[in-house]
Amino acid sequence: MYIDGKWVESSSGATTRLPNPATEEIVASAPDASRDDLRRAIGAARRAFDHGPWRKTTPDDRSKILLRLADGIERRKEEFRDLLVRAHAAEHLTHPIQLDMPVELLRTYAELVVRFPFDEPLPTPGGPAEIRSLAVHQPVGVCGLIPTWNFPLYTTVQKLGPALATGCSVVVKPSPWGPLVDLLVAELIEECDVPAGVYNVVTGESPELGRELAESPEIDKISFTGSAETGKAVMRAAAKTLKRVHLELGGKSASIILDDYDLDAAAPGAASPTFFHAGQGCAITTRVLVQRRRHDALVEKMVGFVRGTVVVGDPADPSVLLGPLIREERRRAVERYIELGRKEGAELVTGGGRPAGLDAGWFLEPTIFANVTNEMRIAREEIFGPVVSVIPFDDEDDAVRIANDSSYGLYGGIMTGDTARGLELARRIRTGGVSINNAANLPYAPFGGFKESGIGREGGIFGLREFTEVQALAWPG
Repeated sequence: MYIDGKWVESSSGATTRLPNPATEEIVASAPDASRDDLRRAIGAARRAFDHGPWRKTTPDDRSKILLRLADGIERRKEEFRDLLVRAHAAEHLTHPIQLDMPVELLRTYAELVVRFPFDEPLPTPGGPAEIRSLAVHQPVGVCGLIPTWNFPLYTTVQKLGPALATGCSVVVKPSPWGPLVDLLVAELIEECDVPAGVYNVVTGESPELGRELAESPEIDKISFTGSAETGKAVMRAAAKTLKRVHLELGGKSASIILDDYDLDAAAPGAASPTFFHAGQGCAITTRVLVQRRRHDALVEKMVGFVRGTVVVGDPADPSVLLGPLIREERRRAVERYIELGRKEGAELVTGGGRPAGLDAGWFLEPTIFANVTNEMRIAREEIFGPVVSVIPFDDEDDAVRIANDSSYGLYGGIMTGDTARGLELARRIRTGGVSINNAANLPYAPFGGFKESGIGREGGIFGLREFTEVQALAWPG
């Protein structure tokens, strides 16, 4: 692990073995930390923020560090790629967001921080005595960062980039299913002249580590990416000290296909997002809403696309679109949802089983349910696997009602031949983001959710604001 500028083993000497999800072979091990190890890291981050040279750095200094980190990832991209394929089952199709986008995000934060209004002049009140005042955006302090395993470099960068840019110190506690990427980032941090204690990584399996980080009075902010249930536990733990909390949680995103959109063009866009990274993504559109009279035709085309195009197998093969789930327990959980969908009366039109010929690895077939109603659990709960539900609607109002009838509100999509119509409809959808015809602006747009999809936003200037506290200063003119 990397604590206070030094590489250290866990105090107990324990390690966690990390398998390749496609082969089940052990590819690496990582230290399995104790609470004492984590407390040492928190103490180092606290000292670095309160007493070290880090707070004296300028936005320009920190921008240069982010650019060096981005260059380091670029230089060692093939090492990151190898880790992502072997330890995270990241298919080659996912590599732009797994690898290229994190580099772009770091460079975006480096660009934004040099013009961020850390000292923001305020309008002055009227009266005989002139008053001058500022809103000062101070770094929030010591941050506990808890990225997730499905897009590990991306989720780390969306937290680490703005945290470093604003002058915070951090303790990173990766998922036990994905610690290697953050340890490789630590090697690059060493090359970037970051003072000791500013960046710390503690790896381990125990859920007590996350609880310790969230409860610690020495931590000023928690930024967590993961499931809604775990997010609620993080929030409960953080409430003991009323620390700042950013939560990027789950989703049950809906893609609405309007009647002016060609079904041949719609079918790949409706099916493939759910099988991107084996459906292991919070913003993936796993509910496909289509006008009732076009339901059967769309399902037929989606099935044709899946059977003719989606290659299932080891992500080391560049032709593979759908790799395995991350662990066997995740596969069993998805299989329970598939069985539940059958019992609820949804029509299983393709998939639902384990692919023939792939005896090792935690693979599942791409699965499509048709004639799903939004009351079914497969339409309401986040499955986090390669399962899509096709739901018929009667008219636009009905589509909006179905899309919004969810405890989640992370993302959504609209497919239409009329952009103005899509924009008008998008404003009625209660989610943190809506993509019209698959458009996206990841570096600059805010990303986060309504309802149980989380609190706060990542991305662009919005991500920087998440890691600041606003202080008011006033003095006589």
